[in-house]
This record gives sequence, C-alpha cells and structure tokens, in this order.
Amino acid sequence: MSLIERIEQASTGLFVTAITGAASGGVWLVRRIFTNQKQIEMLQQSLEARDKQRDEDREAFSEVRKDVREIREILHRR
Repeated sequence: MSLIERIEQASTGLFVTAITGAASGGVWLVRRIFTNQKQIEMLQQSLEARDKQRDEDREAFSEVRKDVREIREILHRR
C-alpha cells in the first residue's frame, strides 16, 4: 500500500467522522432548542398562575381589611 492510498483511506474516514459529528451536533442543537422552548412555556404558565393567585390573595386581603374595619367600628360604638 502506497502513501497516497493510505492518505485516501484516512481522508475518507475523517470525512465520514466529520459528517457524523456535524449531524450529531445538528440533532443536539435542535433538541436543545425545543427543550428550551418547552421550559420557557412552562415558566410563562407558572408566572401567569402566580399572577392570578396574587390577584386572588389581594382581593381576599382587601375583604379581611374591610371586615376588620367594620369590627372596629362596632366595638367603638359600644
């Protein structure tokens, strides 16, 4: 086997390795992008749920304040 034949065989192997590596990298990148998109959507849903819960808590707290004021007024009248 001459040096040129060995170089041709090695270059073919390197080319296949490079193509396989590039394809694997592409698959990894696509999976990473979709995973990040899912995480972003989940975080947005979590934030929306927290906002809704915060609004409900504010309304409940407002009602409690109102009730406390009414109780104070009743107690001061006596």
